[in-house]
Amino acid sequence: MSRTTRLALVLARRIGIVVALVLVLLHPGYGHAKVPTQVADLQVLVVVDRTRSMAAEDYDGHHPRLDGVRKDLTAMAAALPGARFALLTFGFNARLELPFTNDADAFDSEVDTMVLEQPTAGVGSSMDTPKQEMAQVLDAAQRQYPDRRSIVVFVSDGENTSTTPPQSMSDLAQYVDGGVVLGYGTTQGGPMPNAEDLSNAQGFVQDLKTGATAISRAHPDTLKAVADQLGIGYQQRTAPGGIAGIAKSFKASYVQAVGKAGGVANDLTWVFGLVLLALVLLELRDGWRALWTSRRALR
Repeated sequence: MSRTTRLALVLARRIGIVVALVLVLLHPGYGHAKVPTQVADLQVLVVVDRTRSMAAEDYDGHHPRLDGVRKDLTAMAAALPGARFALLTFGFNARLELPFTNDADAFDSEVDTMVLEQPTAGVGSSMDTPKQEMAQVLDAAQRQYPDRRSIVVFVSDGENTSTTPPQSMSDLAQYVDGGVVLGYGTTQGGPMPNAEDLSNAQGFVQDLKTGATAISRAHPDTLKAVADQLGIGYQQRTAPGGIAGIAKSFKASYVQAVGKAGGVANDLTWVFGLVLLALVLLELRDGWRALWTSRRALR
């Protein structure tokens, strides 16, 4: 074998070692394996107040109420794996941000990116604003999945600034199998940042009548009335923690189901691992031979 041929073979072998190593690191394979998952019998409609008052800094000290909402809803989704979640927000109007889904990551993303209305938006907030949309979502969910229980999580500070008294929510109780009203803020209240990111960079919302910093105060009695009308419980939220206990009260029942693909069904990593091993052994053999030849030549 000529010297040129030997050098070509050595180069090809070393390139093969690099390629095999890369393939081993990529974990190649084909087909998809189904993984067992747990599915809860709950579909949870989360209704969130997005008016500017939810920015008031009286949660867990001097943090915006929305910070508490985000932490609590993320914790609730984690405490109810396999449940279907939907997110509906309301302010000047109501809108469905996320239809029912089993994708907890999608729900967490929607919760994390919620944006409150500007201080000048709308003509006043009212607890009955989302009523019609809630009825539509709950009715459709009940028709599509009659074997699942509908849970409502209503999130607000209870501040009604509309001049029109809110309508009763009692006719929605027929769709509701459980849930909770989560109230945020304190009766002492707190100032509301102007900035969209809820920082103090743009100052605070001003009272148009007095010119002083406006203070938003929670109205727990209003929220307790909503809870009574829906036939669910009420919890005042002033600090993190306790969400797992609330989620447990929904008494979720789980069934085993085949979930979406979770990795490859036929892993070929071992094949390329053997190829890599063979090439490395050949490289070591040639290296040992070269060393032995050099020692003999020196002698």
